[in-house]
Amino acid sequence: MTRRGHWTPCRPAAKRGAALAAALLLAACGEDLLADPRVGAQLPGGGGAGASFSSLAVNVLAPQCATSACHGGSPPAYAPQLDADVAYDELVGRPSLQASMSLVEPGAPDQSYLVLKLRGAAGWVGGIPTPMPTDYALDEGDIAAIEGWIANGAPND
Repeated sequence: MTRRGHWTPCRPAAKRGAALAAALLLAACGEDLLADPRVGAQLPGGGGAGASFSSLAVNVLAPQCATSACHGGSPPAYAPQLDADVAYDELVGRPSLQASMSLVEPGAPDQSYLVLKLRGAAGWVGGIPTPMPTDYALDEGDIAAIEGWIANGAPND
């Protein structure tokens, strides 16, 4: 979490609280992301049980998120930088700047701030509730593909 430009490491108790809040939100909404048959939907170029990160980076992140007005360029207008060549390192296992949880927690889409942000549920874990992207919602298939990639361990392929 940042305060006036200073990074403070996440506290384990805060992380557990954020994960619990995310799980409660999903249960309250009647959604079980891992049981959703759309999780792991394949994008063009995807393979195996779900979309590959390289497919997600090229087909979703770069064209829809890594614009010069948002998460693209060096430095981007807003962190994290999601250009295809650096997005993996910017997302996986990195702390969110808005809530006390990781942006992508491998194997746990319900504990990944990226998913909560895409679904407009980040406010439930202490983050900024504005969904991303701000101008429109990502296609449900794209969000499900991201969830599937995370559920599969978020491999860098």
